[in-house]
Amino acid sequence: MKRYKIILYFLAFNFLCATSAFGLIDNWYHYEHGMKMLAAKNYDRAQKDFTYYLNQPEIHRHMFGVAYFGRALVYQKKGNYKRAMDEYTLAIENDIHPRVMIRDKAYLNIGTIYMERKAYQEAIEAYLKAIKNNPDNGIAHYYLGLSYLRTGELEKAEIESQKAKKLGITFTALSDELSKIRNNNIDNTTKTDKAN
Repeated sequence: MKRYKIILYFLAFNFLCATSAFGLIDNWYHYEHGMKMLAAKNYDRAQKDFTYYLNQPEIHRHMFGVAYFGRALVYQKKGNYKRAMDEYTLAIENDIHPRVMIRDKAYLNIGTIYMERKAYQEAIEAYLKAIKNNPDNGIAHYYLGLSYLRTGELEKAEIESQKAKKLGITFTALSDELSKIRNNNIDNTTKTDKAN
């Protein structure tokens, strides 16, 4: 009986090692805990949780994209945008998880950094890449619409606003601003007609 227990433990251990090596077992604890620490503004602890995966490449290589994404969020929250952009780029380059895609979210956050810097053309490029990687990312459509609005491309902004709504995004700032612009244009047209 003792021999069978030893063989059973040996087989279980080998199975766990093999599945970990092939990325079949995901360990999301450190990512989830890192996100909690990020929300609590415990940035050092969050950074340690995300970096955990990078320190164990033999079993967590498939988690590298997620790890770099988490680290980028920390830098972004701390206002270190250059480092955040570098980490988002690494997240995109290492986005190899078989079930969880992080690429579109990284591009979305890159676009957000550009929006904060009022670099609208670069934001548009980032949001377009997010949408290319996930056409159903309604938030990317919404922020692409805002970027178009800031560059004066009102028709494109309207199209993206409608796409975002169809994808379930209920934010109203974009549609409200577009409505104000349409109303101002109508008022200006009416005043011009009365003057003639």
